[in-house]
Amino acid sequence: MRVVQLNRHLMSFISCMVSLALMGCVAFDPVAQSDVEQLDARPVVALLPIGFDVEITKLSYVKTVEDMSPEEESKQLGEALAEIQQDARWLLLSRLAAGQGFRFIPLEETDALAEALEIKPGAVPNQDQVKEFGKRFGADIVIAVSILDYGKVRWQHWVPGLLVSMLTETLIVGAASGFNPVVMAATAGSELITDVPFWWGGAYIAGWAFRPVRVEARAFDTLKGYPIWQSMEESVYAYEALKLLPEDVRGRKETQLTLNLAEIMESLGDGLIKQGYTVSWLRAHGA
Repeated sequence: MRVVQLNRHLMSFISCMVSLALMGCVAFDPVAQSDVEQLDARPVVALLPIGFDVEITKLSYVKTVEDMSPEEESKQLGEALAEIQQDARWLLLSRLAAGQGFRFIPLEETDALAEALEIKPGAVPNQDQVKEFGKRFGADIVIAVSILDYGKVRWQHWVPGLLVSMLTETLIVGAASGFNPVVMAATAGSELITDVPFWWGGAYIAGWAFRPVRVEARAFDTLKGYPIWQSMEESVYAYEALKLLPEDVRGRKETQLTLNLAEIMESLGDGLIKQGYTVSWLRAHGA
């Protein structure tokens, strides 16, 4: 069994190289540093392959594209989605490694066992599957990550938000107008027309491009296979990072989405680092 302890400089370089593919190395905030100083006290982590929870069927959801044949679009879509999954994984791994609080199972070994256990990318593993990583590799924590929204937003997410927004605005205007039905109906219609692009995502509003990304991550202890940490983060507009890029680059969907993804992965990584997990804590609470 091989455990990888990646040093800060190497992982910062890897993170930078991922971002350089889209014209910039971006760090949104300083890395959260772990308080776990002893190497053997740092938990061993298996980071599962990341997958999509949202079905993406068009290349235009994730990339600025020109006209192309259906065959070419299908090919490029598969390649683009695979690249996004790999980038997301490396971004999270690099953030965790930079915090110096964990050791890691090599990705190729994690992938091989995940495939043998029939864990699909992004899926939540069951208790027995989680435990197997502890038995086979000595992992203390298994991390599962799912991309819930990426350019395209699942209707389960945007419809409730839209309805709440419409209802709130309509009631405010209604109260101010003595609940005039004509005024309220006009307000509701206006809200529907202007808000659908925002909640649906990928729209330009007042010159701002909204490219929503939402990611959920879970960590499990390998003794009992129980979840010990869960977080969901979202980003729609990484303004500070975008303004550093040339105009012709910052307007591309893939640039905006990747920056949003990077912001999320940094936040998720910092959130897990701040938990301060140690091998002794996990074993005491998992016994």
